[in-house]
Amino acid sequence: MSVSNAAFSVLFLSLAASTAFAGSNGPIKFVTLSSGGLAEIVRSATVGQNAEINIDVPLGQVDDILKSIVIRDDKGNVKSLSLAGPTPVDEIFKTLPFKLSDLTSLPALLNSIKGSRIQAGEQQGVVLGVTEIPGNAQTPLSWQLSFLRDDGAISMVPLPGTQITIVDPAIRDKLKSAVSVISKASIDGARTISIKLDGPEGRDVDISYVVPAPIWKMSYRLVTGQDGTVRLQAWAIFENASGEDWHHVGITLSSGRPVTLRQRLHQLFWKQRLEVTVDTTSIAVGEVIAAKPLPRRTMPAMAMAAPPPAPMMEKSSDASMAGPADPVLAEEGSVTSTFALSGTYDVKNGDTLSVPILDQGVKAEMVSLFRPEAGSEHPTAAAMIDNDSRVSLPPGIITVYDVKQGYVGDAQTIGLPTGQKQAVSFALDQKVSITSEPRSGSTITQIKVVDGMISTTSITREDTVYSIVGASDAPRTVLIEEMKRPGWTFKADDMIDGTPTKDRIKTVVKAGETKVVTSTLSIVNQESFALADAGSNELIQWQDSATDPAMRAKLADLVKAKTVQDAARQTLEDLDQQFARGEADQQRARSNLQSVGSGDTKTRFEKLLNGAEDKLEKIELARAEQRKIIETANAKVAAIVRSF
Repeated sequence: MSVSNAAFSVLFLSLAASTAFAGSNGPIKFVTLSSGGLAEIVRSATVGQNAEINIDVPLGQVDDILKSIVIRDDKGNVKSLSLAGPTPVDEIFKTLPFKLSDLTSLPALLNSIKGSRIQAGEQQGVVLGVTEIPGNAQTPLSWQLSFLRDDGAISMVPLPGTQITIVDPAIRDKLKSAVSVISKASIDGARTISIKLDGPEGRDVDISYVVPAPIWKMSYRLVTGQDGTVRLQAWAIFENASGEDWHHVGITLSSGRPVTLRQRLHQLFWKQRLEVTVDTTSIAVGEVIAAKPLPRRTMPAMAMAAPPPAPMMEKSSDASMAGPADPVLAEEGSVTSTFALSGTYDVKNGDTLSVPILDQGVKAEMVSLFRPEAGSEHPTAAAMIDNDSRVSLPPGIITVYDVKQGYVGDAQTIGLPTGQKQAVSFALDQKVSITSEPRSGSTITQIKVVDGMISTTSITREDTVYSIVGASDAPRTVLIEEMKRPGWTFKADDMIDGTPTKDRIKTVVKAGETKVVTSTLSIVNQESFALADAGSNELIQWQDSATDPAMRAKLADLVKAKTVQDAARQTLEDLDQQFARGEADQQRARSNLQSVGSGDTKTRFEKLLNGAEDKLEKIELARAEQRKIIETANAKVAAIVRSF
């Protein structure tokens, strides 16, 4: 592919103009990178009276810039902010007589400009239209242009091989404008944002906005010393993906979980409207429709007041940052931690930079960490880090070194808030074994009966017995972490402060020692039952758990009464089953009797039928008696329940 010198010159001038602006009128001064995947860009410009600042930004950042741009100018006002629309090609063709697709076909273009003056070869005239001439096996498809000449004659010329010149200056200018917009759109990857300011001469203006950026990362180095000291070094890793080089830029890193939203502000949206149909019905002859006169209302003349100048944010007091005393100025905010890197940095577009932001001794203890949910009998070698610094540490990967052994493993932190402790595991401690045995039980601590409802208070306990077999060559500090359970209370002999999600036990195991540690989770349960509906087993359990002698005696009486009641109900249930079987025998005998004639067989079935009826009568008498017994038992149970 070849590029003409003219086109190359235009491209060079365009790039040069953009670079000149970035270097002189609005260079990037500060960048704040957020762990939420955004970057706050702060540009600085020196402007005069009625100044205009132009910022070239990638097309993909326009929505975010329109959402977040802030002008800091304590001596002036913003007059306007403008840029090209999202679809310049579509917009320009709304006012043109031809469509975008017409530009790829000369016949279609000529058909779209009927009535315009053109020159076809040596003749001039007004376009009437283009006729398609179908082709065949011998001749290809062709077209004929019809136009009205100045002398009134109509001419037809074939389009292939005939030079067409558009004479109409208005159509020619529109065609050039369309081609120009199409040319720009084909290489359109940016927008120029023009900001017009109103204010005195010779002042500095800061422009800040938030755009997407790669998430910056954190990596740590943890080095353990011979005397038990631990040193922690943190490195921040970030990229310049802003689309331009950074020269002498101040950089701040922000760690947190901000809510990040986006909206297509650089797009066209149209409101849907309800279409009202036109009344086309006719009126019958002689029919008169009288319209009611509208009530007269006096409306005050509305005067649209001129809008005031756009309000400006006061220039930040921290626009000029003093050099920090420490290599990195770390600050703990309400929801984020920030790390302001000292000095300024030069980072080319697309490059990655890694900077140490923390290097200090920390409180840390080497432990053998056991988490039951991991499913391993061996704990992991871990470092219990106490973050006593003034800032929360962001999540990141940790490389652990021992001053004697060198590299010993990798770990990961999910973020360590200031003032908290966190254990990070980096290797399996195969010299220590831990087994666990669960035990559970429930104890009723209180029983109350009110209005026939028994309320019980019980404590459910779940004990875990840990058997720890220590290393044979050295003592170990074993840290056991159990997941917290909402509503449960954790207790253990060697318990220490836990985390929001875990309970902890910390114990020292000597070399070669086997130690047993027990943890207890307990929860208080409160339940209510209708005493009359309780079964004998529940009543016996409550009787055994009752501490009040009177309560125990009443429960014992109720157990006896419920036993009699249950037995009576069971007897009635047995009688009901016998009665059902008797009815079945009776029905079977009656059916057989109807199907046989006279004789011995009939006599036998008659005896069976009579016997079945006699049996049913006896069972029914027993059922009636048993119902009385049940009524008596029910009355006694109810009386005992009322006595509580």
